[in-house]
Amino acid sequence: MIEWNGEHSVGISVIDEKHKEFIDIINKVIVAKQHDNNPEKIEEVLREIIDYAWNHFRDEESYMVEFCYPEYQYHKEEHLDFVHRANSYFKIVTSGNYQILNEILEYLKRWLVNHIQGTDQKYVECFRKNGLK
Repeated sequence: MIEWNGEHSVGISVIDEKHKEFIDIINKVIVAKQHDNNPEKIEEVLREIIDYAWNHFRDEESYMVEFCYPEYQYHKEEHLDFVHRANSYFKIVTSGNYQILNEILEYLKRWLVNHIQGTDQKYVECFRKNGLK
């Protein structure tokens, strides 16, 4: 299981709370994997991932637009790639391939490191300068 720690934090509470939710979702994938890739559970978690992504990305991107974040377009493209990948996984699973859970889990873990601990760190100064704490 993955536990929230300082490495995951961007230091902006409203964003950190959403990222904690993402870690909770990753942990649900881990649990689903431990329970023999239960098809209903996998589909449920994938729906949650997609809902999370749309809501969180919308909020994050609205701050970027409001604060004139210079790397907004690049960041938005990463978000769109994530949503497309999550939707693709959902289609694969609903077509009957439940053995893809390892790949999904690895993708989510990479996203945590590369995007949340990497790309998201780039907007912190801009967000703080505009009063988001």
